Amino acid sequence: MTSSFAASFRPMLTLLLATVGCAGVAGRVGGDAGASASGGRAGTAGSTGANGGAMGDASVVDGSPAGPGPSTSNPGSCVNLQCQQVSCPGGATTSISGTAFAPDGKLPLYDVTVYVPNAPLPPFKSGVTCDRCGGGEPVRALASAISDAKGTFRLTNVPAGKNIPVVFQVGKWRRKITLDTVTACQDNPITDANLSRLPRNQTEGDMPRIAVTTGGCDFLGCLFPQVGVDLSELGTAGQNRAVTFYKGATDPDTASQPPIDASDATTLWTDGNELAKYDMLILSCECSEWVDNKGPKAYAAMTDYLAKGGRIFGTDYSYVWYRYMTDPKMRAAVTLQAPHPNGDFLGDSPMLIDTTFPKGKALADWMGKVAIDAESVYDNVMSVMPPSAQVWATSAGNSGASGPRIFSVNTPVGVPGDQQCGRAVHIDAHIKPLSIQIPSGAPVSFSMLCGDQLSPGEAALAFLLFDLAACVQDDSRPVIPPIVIP
Repeated sequence: MTSSFAASFRPMLTLLLATVGCAGVAGRVGGDAGASASGGRAGTAGSTGANGGAMGDASVVDGSPAGPGPSTSNPGSCVNLQCQQVSCPGGATTSISGTAFAPDGKLPLYDVTVYVPNAPLPPFKSGVTCDRCGGGEPVRALASAISDAKGTFRLTNVPAGKNIPVVFQVGKWRRKITLDTVTACQDNPITDANLSRLPRNQTEGDMPRIAVTTGGCDFLGCLFPQVGVDLSELGTAGQNRAVTFYKGATDPDTASQPPIDASDATTLWTDGNELAKYDMLILSCECSEWVDNKGPKAYAAMTDYLAKGGRIFGTDYSYVWYRYMTDPKMRAAVTLQAPHPNGDFLGDSPMLIDTTFPKGKALADWMGKVAIDAESVYDNVMSVMPPSAQVWATSAGNSGASGPRIFSVNTPVGVPGDQQCGRAVHIDAHIKPLSIQIPSGAPVSFSMLCGDQLSPGEAALAFLLFDLAACVQDDSRPVIPPIVIP
């Protein structure tokens, strides 16, 4: 990290810690990095618990003879924690329930895979990978569930006893915790949100590698500290950080860049090898199309990145990637207004969520409403072509007609869903324009730049960010459940 970058981030870290607080699975699993519950317990804070032994005969539960109570469900043929699964009388089950959260422990998350592993967690492959739902190797697990639109989950027939591991995962976000005690034949709720959240840093678990380009009209990098990612995970190219910043273009007469001393974004999107280091790219609006800082080499590299399983998210003028991608099917999937480097087509706010497909319904349920307000909404995207593209939200534009405001495209475009690896998501709006002018050399913090509360537009962005990290599937279908084997 350069000295100026480190200097600008040091006060950010101090202020963020004070304000924010340190407070499947085929294709979804893959470092056995994790965190212990450090005293937190399932059930009634671990006041009673199943025998911590292997429970081969389940002869004692809660310190009392079992009698006609629970018995081993896999006698003589069990493997690892499978030997601690018990058959409960009267149709009861041993379960773990709770809510899956973002790293901040406050924002509930949809489509998080929660499971009890029955083998060490295999390491993730570094860099861009093809991650299809229902593809790849199944995970060794004894129970699994997917969190609903409110983040809630329930695992059934889980092992009982001491030190039961539970994994929370969406894409390459993965954290393993250990519950001190799971009591047989009853529900064991996880009530401590600090346990059932995704990792804040790489010491707590696995995190995807994310490249963020800055832009004078939208600073999407605000989202990461706002959802709880530690500032220690924000850095520049060449550092071992989860989030890497690159500097995009901006018009100094109309907007200001965040004061981050980072490599130019052209070194990212013109280099296929550099792109391949990242699981996803977050592309902030640069206030214009800025076609000169991209060019044929960049469009070809980005097209190839998406085909290999890359994920991109952009706002407003980031539509330029859809206009000039070298894949003609991608260009055909999104119809844009004529190029307008010095003007804007305005759209209406709020944007109305399309609830006719499962993830759209989940977004509306998660937000508790079907309307999303944003700082500035545009009408750059005239239409998208189904089934290649999925509309998530619409609003009226200059012409009065309703147009797409949020859409996604799985890639490569035009191939069957079980052959698609990548994903692109676009919001035709500004989510976080910088509203303050930063004097040269003045100390700044993320709290000053971003604020501590998520606006409605930022909340929608958070939902879409974690969805972008998940395995790729046909969005017209319900979420594909994990494939597990004991």
